[in-house]
Amino acid sequence: MMGFAMANSPDTPGVHGAAVGPDPAAGATSFGPNARYIDPNTPAEERTYGVFLHLIGLLALTSVPIPVAGLIGAIVMWRIKAASSPFLDDHGRDAVNFQISLLIYNIVFAILIIPTLGLSGLGFVAIVAVTLIGCIRGAMAAHRGEYYRYPVTIRFLTAE
Repeated sequence: MMGFAMANSPDTPGVHGAAVGPDPAAGATSFGPNARYIDPNTPAEERTYGVFLHLIGLLALTSVPIPVAGLIGAIVMWRIKAASSPFLDDHGRDAVNFQISLLIYNIVFAILIIPTLGLSGLGFVAIVAVTLIGCIRGAMAAHRGEYYRYPVTIRFLTAE
């Protein structure tokens, strides 16, 4: 995770080693109350766009006929603004990684439903909870101008 600061300080890894945003040289200049980098120069329009970039992931919970609607929405919104804003590029990339991870977890739990005699259905409940909490917390962080990392996310897409 080159160019990313860790949770406790810019120099040492955090307890979980989760990246929380670009280093101060990339524009983020301070830590917020949640030990995440804040970019005080992020305009309100970008923060608002970031809020909706995270909230569009909730479509995955409401779109039964199209289970990838949250993923498609996040990709479209991310690619529209990725080149014009490092803040939105970071938020969009992580939202897309989260949606891809959720899709994989859903497929795994669906495959396991027969061999586990339905017990993997509890995994679907956990996915719903993680989706709700993750998307809402991501939206709140974007609103505050903070960089955010979703829990239980496989990092398929990384910063260039």
